Amino acid sequence: MSCALPDSPESKSAEPGRSRDHPPGGTAAPARASGAGGVAGASPGTVALLLGWCGVAVGISLSDGRYSPLALVMVLLGCLAVAVAVAVPSGWGGRGGPRARAGRGRPRGLPLRTAGVRLACASCGIVVAAGPILRHPRYYAHGPAATAADALAAAAGLLAGLTLLRCAVPPGGRWAYGPAHGRAAGGRVFWAVLGLALAAGVATVAAAPQPRIDVFHLLQVSTSGLARGTNMYRQQWAPDRAGYTAGGLFDVYPYLPGTSLLLAPFRWVLGDVRYGLLAALALAAVAGRALVRRRDVARVDAVAGHGSGVEPDRCVEPDTDPDLRVGDPGFGVGGHGGAAVAAGLLPLLVVVLPESMYALQQSWTEPLLVALLAVMVWAVAAGRTAPAVVAFALALASKQHVALLVPLAACWPAFGPRRTLAAAGLGVAVVAPWVIAAPGDFVDDAVRTNLGYEVLNHSLSIPGWAHHFGITLGFGATAVVLGAAYLLAWRARGGAAGFCAGSALVLLALDVMNKQTFFNHYTLPMGLLVLAVAAGAAAPPQRRVENRSREAPS
Repeated sequence: MSCALPDSPESKSAEPGRSRDHPPGGTAAPARASGAGGVAGASPGTVALLLGWCGVAVGISLSDGRYSPLALVMVLLGCLAVAVAVAVPSGWGGRGGPRARAGRGRPRGLPLRTAGVRLACASCGIVVAAGPILRHPRYYAHGPAATAADALAAAAGLLAGLTLLRCAVPPGGRWAYGPAHGRAAGGRVFWAVLGLALAAGVATVAAAPQPRIDVFHLLQVSTSGLARGTNMYRQQWAPDRAGYTAGGLFDVYPYLPGTSLLLAPFRWVLGDVRYGLLAALALAAVAGRALVRRRDVARVDAVAGHGSGVEPDRCVEPDTDPDLRVGDPGFGVGGHGGAAVAAGLLPLLVVVLPESMYALQQSWTEPLLVALLAVMVWAVAAGRTAPAVVAFALALASKQHVALLVPLAACWPAFGPRRTLAAAGLGVAVVAPWVIAAPGDFVDDAVRTNLGYEVLNHSLSIPGWAHHFGITLGFGATAVVLGAAYLLAWRARGGAAGFCAGSALVLLALDVMNKQTFFNHYTLPMGLLVLAVAAGAAAPPQRRVENRSREAPS
């Protein structure tokens, strides 16, 4: 029998000739392995997260983020999969993780799920490959640039999707990646897909220079006003209502100031805020890939007091399947060739989700939040807490509902309440000048407008569905669902993957119970699901050490 053990320095107090791995009792020390790495490799939780991502992606793309019975069913199935993933104690790096038992084969909570892992890879590949081919709404895009954008987006989706499908091929298969492929093959595909997606984004902006949607105009005008010192909460987005063809909000800025502050440089230099959103998508994907490539995510969480949940007096039996071994997680950077390629490609899901160019055309701002949270999680994993605090503060200063993540950040030991409080204080400091300058205008635009929205029939949410039957769901129902989501997220607390998965669940709960929920609202929790998988794929290097008898030399 052998045990998979992480590399660790020898204890200064160990007996001469003995390492910490072989205490005087003669039994090998347990694997203080990355719970995240195990989740990514064989845990049904990660499989459920990816299937949940697929369900939500299909749902929001069926009718461009508007209500239809099938669209709502797919979104709810995706949310259910995420809830199951978070509820099952499958090693999120927090409490209640899997417990490895000697002589029982695989650790409880981490049964071999090679078929499930391959199903998740194949499902993501199909959704990503088929999405831009089957659904490419143009709306305000026209001309050769629109055709180029469609072709480039389809090429990016096909390349990413077919590669993920190849990753799902069992080892030894004709098209399977071999052990020699790994990071190099994944890196080439990653940068090729990202380049195609960015080119598609540039073509999309060129094809729709003036989309008739209020978000685009309020961002363009507010960022221009910043250069002149104009208060965005006292602006209007056209000289008069008669000439304002975008509809929707005319003199209301519904966000927090951080949104325009972050997009202003792109407006000033390139003339269009959407280049900033495109850059945010690229940053989120690159940060997610950097997170996958880090091997010390689990160590950061373990130092904070929450490791994998493996009991200190237990030992993990070696796996017999060549795909997934303890210490060689299926999605982890140490897995076989296909697994390593898949781990490096999955962060691209924030860029190549179905209809991503449609979202970019509409100027929806969720890419900023995904990028900031990705930087936050990566910075914590890298031990750079100051950038993590700044990134979270900017997210809090950009959109109101990010405040829902404050309790979850405080419960993440590697971030903790002290840094959460610092981020909240910095976020308040960013917003404060506008509150002080025009408190009434700020409250009207950023608070009352959002609370006063009416339920819309085409909202892709349960209240939107109920409205078709004359049923009005009040805040009480929303509070109950949010409370349940927080309870499940609290169970998954502890590691980076748990923070991201729990945050995604809370935001999905808000979205499905909101009065007005559309395509863009779901893309933020979808991005967090991708980050949860990326954090789970960052497994520390492992080595195998055989049990020794008391008499055996070390």
